[in-house]
Amino acid sequence: MDITLIISGIVGGLAYSLSGLANKNTRESFDWKKMTPTVIVAGVVGGIAAFTGQDYGFVVNSSMAAGITVVVEKLYKAITTKLFKKE
Repeated sequence: MDITLIISGIVGGLAYSLSGLANKNTRESFDWKKMTPTVIVAGVVGGIAAFTGQDYGFVVNSSMAAGITVVVEKLYKAITTKLFKKE
């Protein structure tokens, strides 16, 4: 298993997290607790890519991890919102 794919996933997760922080209308302080789950998901995506042999280069792998992380996080939020909705 190629460790650089996991690293590229982590880089993609960091890039996605930092871009989200930069796009906030209100100034928010940096918080590792909010960023950690995103980076972990992206690292897992990189690990899956490494395990299945999906090596397209560092930049493409980072972008792929960031994109898949967005989808996973949005699905997670949608599902948990529906399941734990207070009525």
